[in-house]
Amino acid sequence: MRRDGVDGAPLAIGFADLFDHLGTDDLRYSATADQLSGRAVAIEGFLSHAHGPSPAMMLVDQPGLCPDCSPVPAAVITITGAPAYLAEGDDRPVKVVGLLDYGFRIDAGVATFMRIAEATVIPLETRS
Repeated sequence: MRRDGVDGAPLAIGFADLFDHLGTDDLRYSATADQLSGRAVAIEGFLSHAHGPSPAMMLVDQPGLCPDCSPVPAAVITITGAPAYLAEGDDRPVKVVGLLDYGFRIDAGVATFMRIAEATVIPLETRS
């Protein structure tokens, strides 16, 4: 896994690095998404599950966001290689670390455009 951060750590990125026009009907992948593909990254967000017979674990930019039900296009990154541990109603933030992979792909009948492979999901502490 190629590491580009300080001291060989994964590169810390945010959703704004990977998507243009977040939260609008004009949402699209940024040019940076292609440039970062293949790099080890760390990104914070919230876990969500897709609907369907093979629900994928996904990282989204807002707590409680369901990409399948959202009234506007949702910024979604599919998480692969990490155990699915999302409990119903668990909206706490997480950090996902792994290899960013950008480009259209179909795996096990599920089509994705952006993935984090070899992922580790780390729950983040929240302040009360």
